[in-house]
Amino acid sequence: MDSIASSARALGVARVSIGLIQGLALYLIYLAYDERTWPATDGLIFAPLMLVALFVPLLALQASGNIRWRTLAIWCGAAAAIVAGLGFYDIWHAWPEPPSSGASRLGVTPSTQLFFALVAGLFIAQSLIEAGDADRRFIASYTTYFDVAWKLAVQGALAVAFTGAFWGLLWLGAGLFNLLKLDFMMRLIQHEWFAIPGTTLVFSAAIHLTDVRAGIVRGVRTLGLSLLSWLLPLMTLIAAGFLATLPFSGVQPLWDTQFATRLLLIAFSALIILVNAAYQDGDAERQTPRVLRYPGSIAALALVPLAALAAYALYLRIDQYGWTAQRIYVCACAFVAGFYALGYAAAVFGTGPWLKRVERWNFYGALVVLAVLLALFSPVADPYRISVANQVTRLESGRVSPEQFDFTNLRWQGGRFGYAALERLRDSASGERAAYVRDTAQRAILATNRYARLADPEITTANVAVHPADAKLPATFVAQDWSRTLFTDGVVPFQPGCLRGQRSAMCDAWMKDLDGDGKDEIIVLERNAAFAYRLNSDGRWQTVGSWLLPNSCPKILTDMQAGNFTTAPPKPGPWPDLEISGQKFRFSEVNTVPACPN
Repeated sequence: MDSIASSARALGVARVSIGLIQGLALYLIYLAYDERTWPATDGLIFAPLMLVALFVPLLALQASGNIRWRTLAIWCGAAAAIVAGLGFYDIWHAWPEPPSSGASRLGVTPSTQLFFALVAGLFIAQSLIEAGDADRRFIASYTTYFDVAWKLAVQGALAVAFTGAFWGLLWLGAGLFNLLKLDFMMRLIQHEWFAIPGTTLVFSAAIHLTDVRAGIVRGVRTLGLSLLSWLLPLMTLIAAGFLATLPFSGVQPLWDTQFATRLLLIAFSALIILVNAAYQDGDAERQTPRVLRYPGSIAALALVPLAALAAYALYLRIDQYGWTAQRIYVCACAFVAGFYALGYAAAVFGTGPWLKRVERWNFYGALVVLAVLLALFSPVADPYRISVANQVTRLESGRVSPEQFDFTNLRWQGGRFGYAALERLRDSASGERAAYVRDTAQRAILATNRYARLADPEITTANVAVHPADAKLPATFVAQDWSRTLFTDGVVPFQPGCLRGQRSAMCDAWMKDLDGDGKDEIIVLERNAAFAYRLNSDGRWQTVGSWLLPNSCPKILTDMQAGNFTTAPPKPGPWPDLEISGQKFRFSEVNTVPACPN
């Protein structure tokens, strides 16, 4: 008994030590990111380090004491190599990333998709390895897989809840001390050197507590699955009713939603979870009640049409608009759904105990999910590469006109493959609209904001009314990418919609020598804001400031649009004030709206 207690204490110390070391490593990584020092200056190094420090210690925490040390060492080493490799490729294939407010902080952290893929993939792999090690064979019994997987899920949920409660109490204590004008606790918990190691330390302690109280975890699991299983008849009724209604309503309402695939896959996932909650580990001593077997069989059969509808809805979008990275991710989910649907439907007609074949199919399904995740986030089936090749093929084959082609998608959702495709289109585009393709590809390459519309000289010329009517804006002005235009102090300003490719945005423009240097500047008026632009020595037009007019004075705006204004010499400064209807408006780089004059 003493040896067992001693072993548990040693295991607890080991787990707490792992949590503390992980917290310190994550704090150092955060510090480098916050201060923009190495390795946070190199995403190809920083992202793998961050992912390894985040995930591998969690695997070691949970597996310690549950699998043999030799197996644990091999598994953690392999996991570190896989995670680091996927992190490296995630940054490499996403280049070039956009800058953030003039400071390159993006391009060093992994994508959200990879993060969730690693959570799912490592959970599945840990379950398979731990179960196999427990049974001392490559393919363990289904009961062991079931116990290990649900233990991991419940442990994780309880540890997250415990950590959340820990932080809730800290904030409560800080609030109580603040009532006494004592802010030491509030300042303490806001320091990263306390928050990050403290969180990992508490999480590791929670993992250990749930591990040594296996009976509690098993009880929570049994209760949760029992409650979920009794939702199976309701979800089966909903799914069956939905499928039965389709012949009368038609499928067109599904396609009109434009998110039918995702919703159908969510319903599919709910049925899978509920069927497994009813089946549990398939123990002969714990037979599933008959009242749940019939809905379970119907649900297993309903998976086939749900997966088929999801796949067909996705096919229609791909046929109409081609592949994108997001559609490839959804396609992977639809493929996995189809695999599970076939196996579960076949299990309904299998001989022997109810849905017995589901056990082996769940194991195969886990391997398929791991293979799909590895393919998606590695060069094997890179969504960026596949989607870019498809979109460019659609353009070059004439299926999509250059005017309809989404150059922005290549720049911001095609990674380095999209960037390379834009460079190729810019340098070697041919055909009737080759000039348009080359010009638009170049502007997409130069863009620094994924949400800004690409400037289009034709749209800008149509949207801007130049005064007097025989005047014409310079070609360099209408073709400029305004997402890259800065104020003189380096701040990115707001630009009128008529210059950013918005077809419905109308502006007025005047060419005037504003600073007395003998060269014309340009004034652009949109709604109540007039912007001033000048040509720099590098041949680019720069926003130098603006005059903001009152919103509620229609006469002021009417007179300005009619050109009834003058520019008064400023005192001091190189840029003049604007005088309209006897009122002066100060030139400013600060967007302060003046009051309407009496």
